[in-house]
Amino acid sequence: MSKKIYKSEANERTAKPRAKRLRELGGIAAGGGSTVVSVTSSGNISESDGHTHANKSALDQISTDSQGYEYLTRLVEVEVETTDPETGETTTETQWQSKTEKVKAGFADFAQDLTPDSPVRQQFLSRIADDVAQGKITFEQGLIAVGMAIFQDGSEFGEFVKSLYAGKGAGIDKDGNAEFESVRVRTYFEAVELIINRLSAIEGDQLLTEADTIERVVDLGDNCYGLYLHPKWEGYFTAQAVGNVLKGIINNLGAIALGMTGQGNAAMYTSWMRVNSVNPTLNYIEVTMYPDDETPAGKNFLPCELMKIARWGNQTDKTRQSCLYLSSTEGRIVHLNGVTKPIIDQSNYAATFGTIPEFVKHMTDRDGNPLPLRDNLDYVYIGGLIVQDVIRVDFQGKPIVTYVDRGQWYAAANYYCEAKNLTTGVWETSDVWYMGCKYRCCKNLTKTAPAWNNTDWAMVEGNPDFTVEFADTDYLFDPDRFAVTLTIIAKLHNIDVTSDILDADVIWTRYSEDDKGVERVASDNAWTLKRAGAGKSINLTAADVDFNGYVPRVLRYTATVTLRDGMGETAATESVSFEF
Repeated sequence: MSKKIYKSEANERTAKPRAKRLRELGGIAAGGGSTVVSVTSSGNISESDGHTHANKSALDQISTDSQGYEYLTRLVEVEVETTDPETGETTTETQWQSKTEKVKAGFADFAQDLTPDSPVRQQFLSRIADDVAQGKITFEQGLIAVGMAIFQDGSEFGEFVKSLYAGKGAGIDKDGNAEFESVRVRTYFEAVELIINRLSAIEGDQLLTEADTIERVVDLGDNCYGLYLHPKWEGYFTAQAVGNVLKGIINNLGAIALGMTGQGNAAMYTSWMRVNSVNPTLNYIEVTMYPDDETPAGKNFLPCELMKIARWGNQTDKTRQSCLYLSSTEGRIVHLNGVTKPIIDQSNYAATFGTIPEFVKHMTDRDGNPLPLRDNLDYVYIGGLIVQDVIRVDFQGKPIVTYVDRGQWYAAANYYCEAKNLTTGVWETSDVWYMGCKYRCCKNLTKTAPAWNNTDWAMVEGNPDFTVEFADTDYLFDPDRFAVTLTIIAKLHNIDVTSDILDADVIWTRYSEDDKGVERVASDNAWTLKRAGAGKSINLTAADVDFNGYVPRVLRYTATVTLRDGMGETAATESVSFEF
């Protein structure tokens, strides 16, 4: 077979886009390229010297995965920290590293629809299906609901502050309780119970007994009157009874409106009457006026329309002889008992709260002294008192303490100083007994034992003296074998305080007389200097006697002890002597 030889030559020319649109835009490749292919054919063998595109490096950066997503591999500039293992110093340098990332997609020109499971659907509310917003939605242009709106947890309007007297805005809770500023009803208002308010202000006196309002008055003659009472509600029957002592009041303006101009210039007109008969069906009673001299003011006024009347007492029925009245003019609440007539005396005052009645101010004790009442202070006057807890305070509002004797002191017990005993509830200062003396607690809940130098306690009863004595020696004087030890025991408030005595505060002295009864001054002074600083215990031998061939007629050893306080000042001084 003959051998064929092919020769290929490449000529350079300007690259032109295939697309007509790009050619019209003038898109031309930035550079040219040439390719030389040399093929030698010999039998079935063909050879090529390679083929290279100018954008191959860019194409190599693009890759895809099995799901059809494209990725781009490129060099990115990153900062890398390195640490020197020997010095531990960290340095930062910039390096170029290859990084493969999913290709960023631009905006689609048109988005016709979303897939049913698209996560975008979770970011927006639907206008065609039921939906739930996880956060709050604010409508700047208002909200119009075509159907019924349901607010499961209630609703608020404006800045809602719930309060009957200091509130603002409006609100309705989930139970249907509403609070708002005002309401206007065009047709009717229906309610099971209507509470106007829970604050009632009164003028003058208010009696807490059976009460009525006079609707019409009929003069029956002989100082008797028939009174038609106003029914308070449909089916109302008066509760007045025969024998009731009635007190009726009407103010000056009401009296003038009714033509009662001839009854004086009092601000309030008071009428006192006794019920003679009652017709509950007609709400009608017949009454008799009390004479002027049997009324508190000395003047009794006629009953009139619109006058309020109330039971004050009853002439015979003891169950109707008591009442409560609140008086803003007197400044007290009073419980009256045993009332049979308009004028009451001190026996009718069962209890008062507030300003005390005049008769109490004039009470005296058994010695004729007036009660120690303070001006401008309210009191309770009552026949009996059952109370569990009484806390007395001084004029500054500080509780007045109760001194409680707690008996013998125990280390495990709780003791109080002007504090509340949690067991008894008493505002207490505890007193205890210790070593025969009574101490008062000065520090709340102290656990230390009472002592003369313990500021947690103060001795209030017992032996306050500082005493010094010698410990028992049981020694019989023997000149041939003289040896005795004297040890002081100091006590204060019956408590051994020997350990609080300094050795330097114990001064030992001796007084002795020779066999003729002459004081041995020089010998005693020499002994005192010799035994200075002996401390709280001294051992005596024959050398401390100075026999000198005779037995001293008098031999006395004295210890003078000084007790000092916490500042080092002398608190007490006492002496004790041992004599042979």
